[in-house]
Parts: sequence; C-alpha cells; structure tokens
Amino acid sequence: MAASPSIDRDPAGRQVTPTTLGQAAWALMFVVVYIAVAAGAIVAVGLSGIVDFTLASLLPVFLVTVTVAAILALYLHLVRRNRFTPADLGFRRPTARLFHLLWQIPVIIIVCGSLQGLVLVALTSIGVDTASAGTADDPLAEITALPGPWIVVCFLIIAVLTPLWEEVLFRGAFLDGFTRHFRPGVAITLSAALFAAVHLVPLTFVYLFTLGIALALLRRFHQNLWAPILLHAANNALVTLAVLAAV
Repeated sequence: MAASPSIDRDPAGRQVTPTTLGQAAWALMFVVVYIAVAAGAIVAVGLSGIVDFTLASLLPVFLVTVTVAAILALYLHLVRRNRFTPADLGFRRPTARLFHLLWQIPVIIIVCGSLQGLVLVALTSIGVDTASAGTADDPLAEITALPGPWIVVCFLIIAVLTPLWEEVLFRGAFLDGFTRHFRPGVAITLSAALFAAVHLVPLTFVYLFTLGIALALLRRFHQNLWAPILLHAANNALVTLAVLAAV
C-alpha cells in the first residue's frame, strides 16, 4: 500500500502532496525495469529474424518503445500508485515569470558547453582519450536515412517526450524527495548527480551534471516544472539539430 505523504501548499496556496524519496526511488526502479524489458524485447525480435533491423530502422523503434515504457512505468508506479495530481509533481499554470527563460536557457546552455569543453581539454592534456565524447549521439545521424515522418517522430520523442518524463522523475519526484531530507543546495546537487549518472556517459558527466543543477535551480526559481522541461527540451532539440546538421 502506498505511503501517505504530508500535505503542503504551493505558492498559490493550493494543497499539494510532495513526492517522498522512497516514492521517487520506487518509480526509478520500475522505469529501469520497464526500459530493460522493452530493450530486451527489441533485441529478441531482431535476433529471432522476425524483423530485419538496420541501424536506421532500429533507432525509431527503440526510441518509441523505450519512451512508451518509461512513461507507462511513471504513470503506473508514481502517478497512479500514489494518486498524484499534476500539481503534486510541480506543474503550475504558466505565468509571465517564464519569460526569464528567454535569457536563462541560452546562458545555461553556453555555460554547460563551456564547462564541458574545458574539462575535455584538461583530460586531453593529461593523456585521456576524449575522442569518444560525442559518440553517444552518433546513432542520431542514422535518422537522416529515414522517411520524413519518422524523422519528425524521432525529433519529437527526443525534444518533447523525453524531457517531459525525465523532468517528472528527476525534478518532479527526486528533487522533492531529496529536499525532504537535505538542505536545498545538497538536494539540488544530489538530484543533478543522479540525473547525470543514469545517462551512463562518463565523458559528458560534467555537462549533464551542470545541466542538472540548472534544471533544479529553474524548478525552484520558477516554482514550476514547466521551466526545467522547456530548458531540457531546448537542450535536446539543439543537440539533435546539431548532429543532423553535421550529417
């Protein structure tokens, strides 16, 4: 049976039920399980010969399947299990304050990119091979081999759906959960470290960690989950467009 968390109030005075750290961890566990099952099913279908995947055709299938699996896991094991409302997860009615994102988003992306560049230069200077720092995005180049509608689908998943469910999990659930146990600065740092770690790309950890810090700060500054979602979407869209333009 789900725990009964305390009742708080949002800036408008409405009652909300903040997520606990246990609820966030439970949701993450099932997201990992659902994604693993979905990826395993794709591999099984490919190895069985039922579908002859190419890298280009595998990419949209993988993106769609994994995204559906993650969203389903969050809905069943975070939202539905705990009877959360959108307000409980941090969604508020947009206000004029969000216009600050017009300068916040470009500044944050420039800072993240600059720090990542400095770290890669430093690692290269001590003999670390950083040539693979961008290889995590290389499969995206295969999108160009797809029909136009599939390119649009992949872009929407990367730039819209992925930021949406990741922000619900990391800034909507884990940030609230960490804030229950730690001071705000520690909670922000822990949520950012977890966000960077689960992406499993060590050479881009600095970029992802810095981005995670910024996403958490935007959540607190705007008191609204839409702010980090928009930054996350802009970041993913920019990275994807950059890779496609390079091809």
